[in-house]
Amino acid sequence: MDFLRTIEPAPVGAELNLALPKSRSNASLSSSASTENSPTLCEQGRDIDSADNDALVPSHSREICFQDLTPSELNVSESLGGRSLATIECLRVNRCRMDSKAFARLVDDLCSGDLSCLHTVDVSQNQLSGVEAGEALARLLDHAKAVRFLSLGWNKLSLADLRPIAVATWSSNVACLDLRANPLTAPNKRPSKKHPKHSPANETDDDGWIGSLVDRMPELTYVQLAQVEIGDKLLISLLHSLTRSDSNIQYIGLEWLGLGNRLSALRAIMGNLAAPPHALHINLSANYLGDCGVEAIATSGAKLSSLTLACNFITERGTGMLAKWLPSSGLGSLDLSDNYFGDQGVVSLLTTHSSGVPTKTPSSYYTQLTALGLTSCCLSDTSLRLITDALACQWAPLESLRILRNSRMSPGSKLLL
Repeated sequence: MDFLRTIEPAPVGAELNLALPKSRSNASLSSSASTENSPTLCEQGRDIDSADNDALVPSHSREICFQDLTPSELNVSESLGGRSLATIECLRVNRCRMDSKAFARLVDDLCSGDLSCLHTVDVSQNQLSGVEAGEALARLLDHAKAVRFLSLGWNKLSLADLRPIAVATWSSNVACLDLRANPLTAPNKRPSKKHPKHSPANETDDDGWIGSLVDRMPELTYVQLAQVEIGDKLLISLLHSLTRSDSNIQYIGLEWLGLGNRLSALRAIMGNLAAPPHALHINLSANYLGDCGVEAIATSGAKLSSLTLACNFITERGTGMLAKWLPSSGLGSLDLSDNYFGDQGVVSLLTTHSSGVPTKTPSSYYTQLTALGLTSCCLSDTSLRLITDALACQWAPLESLRILRNSRMSPGSKLLL
C-alpha cells in the first residue's frame, strides 16, 4: 500500500478518519444550519458582536463590517474611521434587515470612491428583493471590477432580479456565487394553491436571458444553490447555462431541493452532464433521492469527477447501481455518508469488476475512487475487512477514506487499516 500515506495506528476506541486536506466539497450539509449561524463566503472564523461596531476600527483593517444593525445605521464614512476606500478588500453586511432601497444607498456611497481592492461582497441574511436590488448590484460590480466572491444567500431575490447584470455591456470577475435560500422563481410565478410548487404553470418561457447572465460572469467556478425555491424548467435552464462547453464551472451545490420528488428534472440535469467542460463536483446531499433517484443518476450517462450523495436514504440496491455506473462515470470522489445501507451496501459498491459485473472473489475488487465517504452508514467489521482487501488491490488508488461514526465496528478492528 505504498500509494497511501503513512498512517499512525489509531488508539483503541477512537474514530478513524483518513483524509487529505479538506476541500470545499466537504461542507456538503452546511446549508442545513439555521440562517443565524450560516457560513458566509468571507467568514473569518470569528463572530462580531453588535457592540464591536461601536468600537474604533483598527487603521490596518481592510474590511467594512456591518452586523446586527438597522438600515439607518449603515454609514460607510463612519465605518471607514479615516481609512481610504481604496484599501478595503471585504464588505460584509449581515442580519441588518437591509432592503433594496437601503442597499442602493449603500452602493451609492461605496461607488463614490475607489474600490479597486474590493474582492469579497457578502450581503447575505438581509431582505434584498426586486429589480432595484439587481440594479444596485450591477452598479457595484461594474465599479468594483476585482470582486471575486459574491454572497447573496438568505435574501428574497428572484433570478429575474439579476437581469440588470445580464443586460450589462461589461463582464465581472466573480468566481464564487452564493444564492442559497432565495426564492429564485419570479414573484409573479411563485406557487399558488391551484398550482403545485414545481408545476410548469409556474414557469416562464422567457428564460433565454439566463445564458447572458452566466456570460457576464465568465470566471464563475463555484455556485451554491442549496435550499433555493426554483421550478424545474428554470433550474434546468440555469444548470444548462452553467455547464456549457465554454464554462469554467467546477462546483454546483444543489442540496435540499427535494429532487427525489422531481425525478424528471434530475434526469434532465444529469443528462446535460455527459461531457462537462471541466472536472465537476455536484453536491446532491439531502434531496430524498432514495434508490429511484440513484437509478436516474446512474442511467443518465453523466460524467463527473466528484459526487456527494450524503443523507439520501440510499440502500444496498442503490449502491449496486452506483457500482455499475462507476467505470463509465469518471468519478474520482464519492461521498455516501449518512445513508444507512450497511455492510451489504459496501459489498455491492466494491465487489464489482471493471466490466461492471459483480463478483465475490477478492482479486476482482474494483475501485477507481481516490476519495470515499462512508461516515454514519451502519457499517460493521465485515465492511472494514472488505475495504482493507480493496485497499490491498494493486489498482485501488484510494487516498481519502472517511469512515467515522459507524458504531457497529469494534474498536480493535479499525487497526486493520
